[in-house]
Amino acid sequence: MVTDWLGLLADRSLLLLGAVLVVLLLAAKEVGYHAARRWYEPQGVEEAVRTSVGVINGGMLALLAFLLAISLSIADRRYEDRRAVVLAEANAISTAWLRAGALDSEAGRAMQRLLVDYTRIRIEAVKASEASAAVLERTGDLQNEIWTIAGTVARAAPNPISAQLLASLNETFDLALSERRAFKSVVPTHIIRVLLWTSLFTVAALGYYLGTLGSRQFAMSTLLILMWTSAMMLIVDINRTGQGLVEISADPLLWTLEPMRQPSP
Repeated sequence: MVTDWLGLLADRSLLLLGAVLVVLLLAAKEVGYHAARRWYEPQGVEEAVRTSVGVINGGMLALLAFLLAISLSIADRRYEDRRAVVLAEANAISTAWLRAGALDSEAGRAMQRLLVDYTRIRIEAVKASEASAAVLERTGDLQNEIWTIAGTVARAAPNPISAQLLASLNETFDLALSERRAFKSVVPTHIIRVLLWTSLFTVAALGYYLGTLGSRQFAMSTLLILMWTSAMMLIVDINRTGQGLVEISADPLLWTLEPMRQPSP
């Protein structure tokens, strides 16, 4: 599939992807332009024909603009979801750390130390965007260690503090999974595919309309193609977390880590 091929280009370089898209769109415009000139050159173009072609082309341009807006909206929503889940995880870790300290026991201090390590590994997961197997394994190991200690505390002293601690830890661990899901949630491939094919056909129709006018309008049409390409590249950039210019900041987790102090053993 063409979209798979373009995905491979995006993995190598977004600039390379952008250059290929510009070339494809310019080629589509030229195909449309030459088709119109070849079809209408012998007898000329009637005004009614030119007007009808312009109306159809305007509708296609409007549809493309709508698809671009929808795709950008979906991509932006995915981006904001990732930012929100990182903040939520940072708040949950901070709450769990404070409640572990409220136990005022060796078990509480042990959990605090493990939560510091847990925060660091979660920072690594966010910065990597696509968490490695080692990061995921370490995350799971720390969750098991922390939960084992918390379960022991809750069974030994079933009180409101231990209950609240378990609730905080449960939310913290749930958010790690939510974060992983958010980072893998992207604009659906079928929308990207429709956007690509619509762009090619619309630009070809634009070239066809310009052909009926007998003028390529090279500067303005190229500027329009560059703008479309920039919008599509932005969608791809947001879609491929950690591989482009649009990144998710781990600052909330870093801020959470700052006031944490390793409890004395």
